[in-house]
Amino acid sequence: MSISLKRKLEADIEIRATAADVHYEICSGKPHNISHAAPHFIQAVDLHEGDHGKVGSKCAWKYTLGGKPLVVKSVLEEIDEEKKLVKYRAIEGDMLDEYKTFCGTCQVIPKDEKNCIVKYIFEYEKLHSGVPEPTAWLDAWLAATIDMDDHHHGIKK
Repeated sequence: MSISLKRKLEADIEIRATAADVHYEICSGKPHNISHAAPHFIQAVDLHEGDHGKVGSKCAWKYTLGGKPLVVKSVLEEIDEEKKLVKYRAIEGDMLDEYKTFCGTCQVIPKDEKNCIVKYIFEYEKLHSGVPEPTAWLDAWLAATIDMDDHHHGIKK
């Protein structure tokens, strides 16, 4: 019996409720703005095909992870305005050197009057069992989420 290389990694992080709509708007339709708040992680998101915020659009994400400059090209697979959910799938780039498939979902979920939850779900298939779990990728997104929340509220670091 072989071990399945298909995996799912999830994490939640709280941000201020006043940043919820902005966070969703950036992730769904203005991902190029992430670099303003978290340039240590995302340096640029260049549109290659379609329109930002439209299913089927393709972007190249220039990012740094573990001190290495990397690039992943993605397609926007799903937007659900009601659920404040957006899903991207990697179609080219460094990420696919280790993963056969990689999809990332971000959802903004109301919690109470002061806070909301940002949920990240990564679904992926490793190319082989020696490939690490993408925890560094997840940690970078969680840190960028806090940076985006702080940036929205004018908190400088």
